[in-house]
Amino acid sequence: MTTAYDVPPDALINALKEKMKKYPEAKPPEWAPFVKTGSHKEMPPEDEDWWFTRLAAVLRKVYVNGPIGVARLAEEYGGKRDRGSKRYHAVAGSGSVARHCVRQLEAMGFIERYKNRGRVVTPKGRSLLDNTAEEVFKEEVKKHPELKKY
Repeated sequence: MTTAYDVPPDALINALKEKMKKYPEAKPPEWAPFVKTGSHKEMPPEDEDWWFTRLAAVLRKVYVNGPIGVARLAEEYGGKRDRGSKRYHAVAGSGSVARHCVRQLEAMGFIERYKNRGRVVTPKGRSLLDNTAEEVFKEEVKKHPELKKY
C-alpha cells in the first residue's frame, strides 16, 4: 500500500489541497488575505489558495512528525530573520496560522489531541492521506513508467 512517505511531498500537498477545498469546515479566516505567515516575511502570500495549501501541508506534517504541537508546527514554517548588517537568526512562523489550521483539521476529524503531547492523525485522516498518496503515485507512474515496479 502506498503511503505519504512514498510520493513526492509537493505532489501530495497539491492533491490534498484540492480535496480540502470540498470541506465546509476548511475556509480561510477573514484575515487570511492580509496576514504575513511569519515575522521573517515582508508580504502576505501571493497565492489565493495558500490557506488550503497550508492545511494540506500541516496535515502531512502531523502525519510524518506526530505527535506534534502548535509551537513546533510554527517553527516548521519559520525562516531566517533579516537583521540588517547582523547575522540572520532563525524565527518561528505565525503561531496564529498554525493554531487555526490545527483547529480546522480537528473540526474535520483528521487530527486529534494525544495525551497532552500534541496532535496525531486520526484513522480518517490517515485514510485520506493514504488514498491521496495512492492517486498521486498512479499519476507519477503515468509520467514515469519505470516506477511501475514499485
